[in-house]
Amino acid sequence: MKNMNRFFCRACLFGVLFFLGGCLENYGTIRVASGKWGTTIKEIEENWQEYDIYYAGLSYKSPSAIMFDPKRDGRRLIGVKWMPVTDRSVTVDIIEWLDSYVNYPPTLWKILGPEGKFFGYIYTSAMEQVVIERIDPNTLKIENIPLPPIDYGGGIGRQG
Repeated sequence: MKNMNRFFCRACLFGVLFFLGGCLENYGTIRVASGKWGTTIKEIEENWQEYDIYYAGLSYKSPSAIMFDPKRDGRRLIGVKWMPVTDRSVTVDIIEWLDSYVNYPPTLWKILGPEGKFFGYIYTSAMEQVVIERIDPNTLKIENIPLPPIDYGGGIGRQG
């Protein structure tokens, strides 16, 4: 009886781990943009034409994140409710707004697929809210980040 319980517990644990492993292989991750594919937000801003750019948030004057998808890498980032940015001045405005959230300083993150393949960058302080799902081997879907961190309370932002 004791061996049967031990066997049953091990079988259940193996089943749970197998199920979780299968689920996790469909999700991407973010890591600080350093090392391989390391860059700065200023370098990306200066080379903005090399990216398809999208922002999340209430408007470009109240953003929660900005995402940079390299144009020539054969991979795509699809944002749920993310709005495209086609002008450098809007890109600069969004970055300045994100930088103005003094209590919630943003970080530049690299977006990696389930196998660790590089897909692009996201600049945000709302890292806990970034959900990345694999659609196919060359496409990731990034869920919406609806509110900038300042709207969750506590911070002071740029007025205007």
